[in-house]
Amino acid sequence: ATLHSNNADQTIERILNFFPEAAHKNILMNLALNLKAIISQRLVVGKDGRRRPATEVLINTPHIRDLLRRGEVHEIKLAMERSLEEGMQTFDQSLYKLYKEGTIDLEEALSKADSRDGLALKIRLAEGATGSDLPQDDPYGMGMSSM
Repeated sequence: ATLHSNNADQTIERILNFFPEAAHKNILMNLALNLKAIISQRLVVGKDGRRRPATEVLINTPHIRDLLRRGEVHEIKLAMERSLEEGMQTFDQSLYKLYKEGTIDLEEALSKADSRDGLALKIRLAEGATGSDLPQDDPYGMGMSSM
């Protein structure tokens, strides 16, 4: 099935919001039992001007099933980040890979990130940069990045 949402955890939230709150526990149980995977994509513009997909993949592993059964949807993103070996990846991990491969530039990666600051920090740490070449948080600590 197709559902328009920004990422895997928002897909689950969107499914839940189709139903009254009293039904959420049963819906989560049904998702835990029946979901195979959620694959999301965003098109990003490569350095060559061509569009390429950045992908997010959630696979219903035993750990994800357990999180769904317990209603801990907020923990799914972290579980995905830690499950690369099981075939999962977040959008930010996909964007990081595309950036490191030289397929997309820094600004394109950051503009499509779920967590612009988180991706900028990951790139900064990986490159050993002082950070002067990457966007910084605003001086008031509002979590907004300058462009």
